[in-house]
Amino acid sequence: MAKATVEIPDERLVELDGYKDRLGELLLLGLAQIKVHEALYLYKRGLVSFGRASEMAGLSQQELMRQAKANGIQPRWSEKMVKEELE
Repeated sequence: MAKATVEIPDERLVELDGYKDRLGELLLLGLAQIKVHEALYLYKRGLVSFGRASEMAGLSQQELMRQAKANGIQPRWSEKMVKEELE
């Protein structure tokens, strides 16, 4: 197993006190959130398709759609267009 050293500002270290036994989980959850954020950013800028964004985020398109809506990002396609493409 790999080990890493992370520098954390003193004022933020206090916030981690209650999570010391779960730092690995905390790191993985943060990584998952960053992937979603980056994928939605690229989608919003028109640099990737929605399908590619869902792959990058590691989420189904349906789940990424929920995340997009929660972040105020509207798709560049309608549900009707999706149904037509899937037929």
